[in-house]
Amino acid sequence: MEATRAHPFSSSSRASLVVVAAVGRRFDNNSDNSFGGSVVKRPKARIGDVFQIPLDPGRVSHGQVVAVNSGPGPLYVVVFRRAWALDAKPDMTDIVADEIALVAPTMDALIWHGRWPLVGNLAPELDRVPFPAYRITVGAADRWFVETFDHARRRLPNPGELEKLTNPTSFAPIRLQKAIRAINGLEPWDPTWDELTYASVLARCIVV
Repeated sequence: MEATRAHPFSSSSRASLVVVAAVGRRFDNNSDNSFGGSVVKRPKARIGDVFQIPLDPGRVSHGQVVAVNSGPGPLYVVVFRRAWALDAKPDMTDIVADEIALVAPTMDALIWHGRWPLVGNLAPELDRVPFPAYRITVGAADRWFVETFDHARRRLPNPGELEKLTNPTSFAPIRLQKAIRAINGLEPWDPTWDELTYASVLARCIVV
């Protein structure tokens, strides 16, 4: 009688494979690391979230999320001009009442990774926030239209409007951080940041 051969995946082998598979698998539920019994939740930006932007080791500025998944980027944020001491604990209403220095569509990378920590949430005052129109092409490279920030409406441009508007663009959050640092005298101003300023965005708010 032929001797019974062990299955190539014996119980001990299968156990080893399970361990290897478990080690190689990423258990990720908005967490950095699930091993060791701790789960670190990643912050997910919401409308109204107020966040810190580091300026230098002792000071921060603040921004606020005013729209999500509307416009050219996942987030639409404003950045306030004032610099606060890192250990200050200002009231949310004092933060958002400050002058708006920068406005831009951007990504949530620095919020997600905790480099722009969330400090509170307050309904944004949308009547203070400029929502610009954009120039886009449809169907052909020279077939231009003017479109609303939220893509809801578009029309043919009037004379001179295309030169006034910009293409829809989402800006890296680090550019906003560098721009607010420059506004606070911590680095030279880069002219490419001009379109992030409140005045520039406001000038591109036209009726569509």
